[in-house]
Amino acid sequence: MLTFADFCAGIGGFRLGLENLGWQCVYSCEVDRNCEKTYALNFGTNFDAENISGLEPLTLPQFDVLCAGFPCQPFSIAGKQLGFEDARSSVLLQLLKIIACKKPPVVILENVPNFISHQAGKSFSFLLKQFDKLGYDVHTEILDSAYFNIPQSRKRFYLVAFRKSYNSLFFAITKKQSLEVVSFRKYIAHNDYSIPISEKWERYIDLYTGKIALNQINFDVPKTRLTLERINRGVELEDCVLQMRSSGIRACSIDAPLPTFAVSHSGGGAMIPVYSKERRHLNLTEIKRIMGFSDDFKFNVSRTDAIKQLSNAVCPAVVSSVGMDIQTFLEIGKFIAKAI
Repeated sequence: MLTFADFCAGIGGFRLGLENLGWQCVYSCEVDRNCEKTYALNFGTNFDAENISGLEPLTLPQFDVLCAGFPCQPFSIAGKQLGFEDARSSVLLQLLKIIACKKPPVVILENVPNFISHQAGKSFSFLLKQFDKLGYDVHTEILDSAYFNIPQSRKRFYLVAFRKSYNSLFFAITKKQSLEVVSFRKYIAHNDYSIPISEKWERYIDLYTGKIALNQINFDVPKTRLTLERINRGVELEDCVLQMRSSGIRACSIDAPLPTFAVSHSGGGAMIPVYSKERRHLNLTEIKRIMGFSDDFKFNVSRTDAIKQLSNAVCPAVVSSVGMDIQTFLEIGKFIAKAI
């Protein structure tokens, strides 16, 4: 049984994915106290620590694998992309200090794909150099959850690092568990109107489906809402998901994986995608499904907080696949060592 430490734990996406393989979580850390409520409800334990910056690495337990989905805001195209000038990037630097002290055999990190190209690759290059100095060989891949039987195309950067003594030259991260993607259609939880749409959304749907003309709307329509920004090939506007973005509204086919799920941190439900056929926002069950969480995953926080927590989570199915790659590699290594 492999042990792991869960940093930037969120609501436990890494933990779910790795415990599915029989691994044991021996330490968890996350600064968000609302996440701790959800984490404790589902795993029966609070976080061992809240603020990673105050940790003394020597006091941490030993573990085989360090995993973390470190803050993406400094590197995301949706933010200011300040990189290491953003105070939140200090979490990654602290993780490197912990790795330097504890020297775990394996490290798994997750972030947005833009991390690789951020500032012309300087952030990525810095991280690779740090791992090399610490004595690790690094393997990276951009993984899309749509190829791991999840009805969402959510691309994320994954890094797996082994201590150089493991000679991981032939290690590879599985890019796809399935050659075909799954559609959102069969994951719809029909007739759950728990997150109703506003009167404005009603009029927008009428406008986009041709039921009314623009001059029949009794409020000022922003330029970004006058027409649909993008319509997926083959989409039925009367039976699709409408995704609001700052640039406009997109019509997404339910016969394909949904685009990356994200909601505004300003609160409210306006940014939650809308299912046009039933004229409602996606419900919590559907959001859990497109993030790869089971229907029985529980929340004891507000619905708005629950949705934000899910939108920031790592996908357990993808984590399980990465963990299986690591486990298989280590088992083969033991077999070869015994043979020699």
